[in-house]
Amino acid sequence: MKNHSDSPDQLAILQKKLAGFGEYSLRKTYYPELQQRLEELSESEAFLKNIVDNIPAMVFVKEATELRFVAFNKAGEELLGYSCEEVLGKSNHDLFPKEQADFFAQKDREVLAHGELLEIPEEVIRTRSGEERILRTKKIPLFDSEGNARYLLGIAEDITDRKHLEEQLLQSQKMEAIGQLAGGVAHDFNNILMVIMGYGNMLKNDLGLGTLQKEKLEHIIEAADKAAQLTRGLLAFSRKQEMKTRVVNLNDVVQQVEKFLVRIIGEDVHLTSHLDTPDLLVKIDSGQIEQVLVNLATNARDAMPKGGTLTIETGLLDIDELFVQVNGYGEPGRYALVSVSDTGVGMDEKTKARIFEPFFTTKELGKGTGLGMAIVYGIVKQHHGFINVYSEPQIGTTFRIYIPLMEMELTSDEEVVTPAPPKGGTETILVAEDDSAVRALVQEILAGFGYVVIAAEDGQDAVEKFAAHSTAVKLVLMDIIMPKKNGKEACCEIRQLNPDVKVLYSSGYTLDIIQSRDVLDEGAELIMKPVQPLELLRKIRELLDR
Repeated sequence: MKNHSDSPDQLAILQKKLAGFGEYSLRKTYYPELQQRLEELSESEAFLKNIVDNIPAMVFVKEATELRFVAFNKAGEELLGYSCEEVLGKSNHDLFPKEQADFFAQKDREVLAHGELLEIPEEVIRTRSGEERILRTKKIPLFDSEGNARYLLGIAEDITDRKHLEEQLLQSQKMEAIGQLAGGVAHDFNNILMVIMGYGNMLKNDLGLGTLQKEKLEHIIEAADKAAQLTRGLLAFSRKQEMKTRVVNLNDVVQQVEKFLVRIIGEDVHLTSHLDTPDLLVKIDSGQIEQVLVNLATNARDAMPKGGTLTIETGLLDIDELFVQVNGYGEPGRYALVSVSDTGVGMDEKTKARIFEPFFTTKELGKGTGLGMAIVYGIVKQHHGFINVYSEPQIGTTFRIYIPLMEMELTSDEEVVTPAPPKGGTETILVAEDDSAVRALVQEILAGFGYVVIAAEDGQDAVEKFAAHSTAVKLVLMDIIMPKKNGKEACCEIRQLNPDVKVLYSSGYTLDIIQSRDVLDEGAELIMKPVQPLELLRKIRELLDR
């Protein structure tokens, strides 16, 4: 630590006073003592400098009149990028932007005026390179023998990395909170959607309906299905949603999405696409990746209020160790790349840094939830991929998504085929469901395909109903979480009566809630709500035919 020392001036004054004693007397009597005192003073100053320079925080001293630096330690040099010589004698306004310098000077004056320690939990300082660091600073007045504040001592700890860790923890907690919120409402919400979708599909097959009525029903079913996709997307964001993955050509998914993106983006936005010619085979949940593209397109549309161009591109990318080191993300391997670009207003660095945070939005109150990009991030991560964003204000934005490439050919088994209509039956099925609307819907669906249905409203009721019809019941459709007895407990008692009975669990809760409550046996058959009637019928028939 360097400072302005008074020692040379004191020596000169002492030498002048001693000059009259004669050169011989001075050398013989005073020089040895003076030399010893100077050496002790030098050692003491070096010792103090060594201590202060080894403090892992910026330490500085300013004089009280013009607030110019008179001392500055090594940690300060490393933090700010200025040498001690460049700082000494300078003021705040000589080193920092005006807004920061005014703030520092204001706090300095407060400390000197009140004569007591001031702690500043967070303050931003710009270094020589232009980087902004976050400091936790203590400022302390130093008094002379008469009690006047002559200097100001400052000790500033760089907490930038700690703040970043806190922000990461906060984001993790936000994600967990959304996961808990989604899990808490998913069960009831999915039950409602199942009723809407179920009765909608049943009405669609009513021969008495006219063409116009059927078209309206299609819109209702489509809206309910989109609501179900939104729920799955929220759960994917928290990485707690079971995905239905299969190997597909990413180009096919993009082309499928393009068909309805035109309606989403409006007439003022021109949509173009450039798809890589080779097959880009990826193992994905197509519905969720479609949701990603829709969210990105919607975001792009909102960024182009006066119109512009939305471009979707696909490609193949080999990522090596050098790429990872240079760019700071990803893992080595082959990836399918899909990019979504717009010519909109773009984003500044602060917005770009927070774009994937849950509940963060730049839209007006009531016009954005702040979940769209968070859902995109979660879905991509759940697919073992990664996403980054490039943006320039008033130029535009590009999101690039990397999904691991599958090194295989698309076989006929993996191609999309229209499933055959489900077969009915005459078997007796026990339906245990605590939601009366869902219970009535399932009864009607199964009865419509010839099955005999026995309904139970909770776990205990299911055990009692099964005991009364144990030889007749061939399959139990069991909600997992119910009053009185959960599905696992009820199933355990039912299998004591008939170990061979088939059981199909259903639930609208998230997988993490199911697993945390230990209400599902390993390897048990499970179907997640909301489920389309035909899908439910196919699954029941599959189990009965085993």
